[in-house]
Amino acid sequence: MRPKNLQNRKKTNKKPKQNLNFYAKYSSLAFQMIIIMLAGVFGGMKLDKLISLEFPVFTIVLTILSVFAALYFAIKDLLK
Repeated sequence: MRPKNLQNRKKTNKKPKQNLNFYAKYSSLAFQMIIIMLAGVFGGMKLDKLISLEFPVFTIVLTILSVFAALYFAIKDLLK
């Protein structure tokens, strides 16, 4: 028969691993959102520079679209 403290130790070892999995999941989600938004911003800036517009239309439009895309992927990932 095992002592109770060994049984309790096995149960408590699962808790930090679960917390680590949650941190890894949400931090990767945050990095994914940041990368999507940065791609939209820099892509819009490149298009504005390429077309040489006075008003940064593509920067604004692609920034807004990238924020919505990042939110869409975040919500889709959270609902899994």
